Amino acid sequence: MTAITSRIARRDLFSAGAVVTLGLIVNVTLFADQQDSAAFYRPDQVQEIHLQIQQSNLDKMKSALPKRIYVPATFRWGNQVIENVGVRYKGNSSSNPNQRHKRSFLIKFSEFEKGQAFLGLERVALDNGVQFGSLFSEQLITAILRDLGIKASRCNFATLSLNGTYHGVYTNVERIDNVFIKNNFADGGALYKNDEGGPGGDLRPVGSSPNPNARRSLAFESKSSSAHDDARDVLELIARINGTPDEDFARVMESTIEMDAFLKTMAVMLFSGAFDQLTGWGPHNYYLYHDPRSKHWHYLPWDLDVGFADNAFGKVPVIAGWNAAWPMMPRPPSPLVKRIIDNPQLLARYRTLADTILEKYFHPKVLLPKVDALYVRIKEDLARDPFPHRRVTNPGDKNYESIVASIKAFVRRRYETARAQLDNPGGPPGYVKNVPRPGQEPRPGKPSADAPTELRVTVQSGSSVTLQWKDNTEGEAGHLVQRADGEKGNEFHNLIGKPGSDITTASDSKVTPGRTYRYRVYAVHRTPTGLQGTGVSNTVTVHISEKANPKEK
Repeated sequence: MTAITSRIARRDLFSAGAVVTLGLIVNVTLFADQQDSAAFYRPDQVQEIHLQIQQSNLDKMKSALPKRIYVPATFRWGNQVIENVGVRYKGNSSSNPNQRHKRSFLIKFSEFEKGQAFLGLERVALDNGVQFGSLFSEQLITAILRDLGIKASRCNFATLSLNGTYHGVYTNVERIDNVFIKNNFADGGALYKNDEGGPGGDLRPVGSSPNPNARRSLAFESKSSSAHDDARDVLELIARINGTPDEDFARVMESTIEMDAFLKTMAVMLFSGAFDQLTGWGPHNYYLYHDPRSKHWHYLPWDLDVGFADNAFGKVPVIAGWNAAWPMMPRPPSPLVKRIIDNPQLLARYRTLADTILEKYFHPKVLLPKVDALYVRIKEDLARDPFPHRRVTNPGDKNYESIVASIKAFVRRRYETARAQLDNPGGPPGYVKNVPRPGQEPRPGKPSADAPTELRVTVQSGSSVTLQWKDNTEGEAGHLVQRADGEKGNEFHNLIGKPGSDITTASDSKVTPGRTYRYRVYAVHRTPTGLQGTGVSNTVTVHISEKANPKEK
């Protein structure tokens, strides 16, 4: 074990207004051992966490968005107070400068004090839980994974007080980092994170870069000292998944991937509706770890707050479109999932595991009492939560009673459908084969509440126009900026594609002095039948000259 020293003060020296140390801070040796943090992640506990952040530093955090910066803070849990920790906002949604819901936080203990830790932990993550499964999804899913023997984060509930003011209920979820790896695997393995997707993120072959010296723009970010910046070992994994002959696939994958754990994870993700994973609709929100002892790759799911809801974003029919016997969403799945489904031996093995998991963990008689127990545990804390009592992705929610009712209805429907599908698999369901290519982007849809608004020009010169708008949607695939020539008449054409969620700016550098252009923008969602556009924003008309001012309509 590695000894790490942290500065800890007595609880009675911490007040809502300040931390008064009076010279009584002592050095305590903390060990990077899972037992040290066991109490912090006890599943039946609601932790009380206090953060003290100077107002000027809070202002810095907010003004820096969408960039996430660390600021110094004081952290307290129980009788332990740790000073000069780093705190920043966490997650893509919480990085949107314009959002109004509760923001997530990441606490890094060694950001400003090298070697500092808390119960052997390098980081503590507080998730806002405002997606589909709200605060319940992460705990339900990780508890099932861990009971199945799959390496997954520990988590429970936490209430947060910020500068002495109650800030609401969060999910206290264990971060997948070097400490997690040491506690669950061997030291020295390569850890990679796929956060937002990108080339290779679905484990398809990655084309060679036109510049052999350029660093590959891959989906995988190295997260350990043994991981490679160019993810060369992940590329080798991708080549093996895609290049192994059919007759050798099961045998080769058995020696390459922790296959039993992956097959179980496929079933858990499907039954819980956690679609934004490699196993489902969006190949991101996961880690890959290469164990140097077994030489096996491990799939580690992450960010499991999207679950237990149908028709995600009003676009993804989880129950109707994700067949328990043929576990692929209604679109071309990841090559790994597709080849498992195409292999009779692996498919039969998956179905056997899925049948057991469905009955043991997802039967309504088993799962619904767990949902009720989680709600009872935090019901009083939720009642006084200062943020809206609904999920951002479900604007129809009225309160937490309706959220719980919606989750329980999903559990019942998911079980009934999955039971019937596993009992009578039939033939494989179809999925969309024609993925839109560049230049074939979706057109704008009808006027909609999630359309961008407040489009305006922020910078203009004789050579470029920079636009900014308000993003009113969640989980979009990106935005498209359209342009038309002249003040009226001519049609709009797609001009700039901005992939990713929470995008609010774009620049047009293909303008001609003396010309007039009209701009508008719309968001794009992924759906089972391909990409679909929202309604369009307001139109901005710009006459290109050195001194021109934009006119808005």
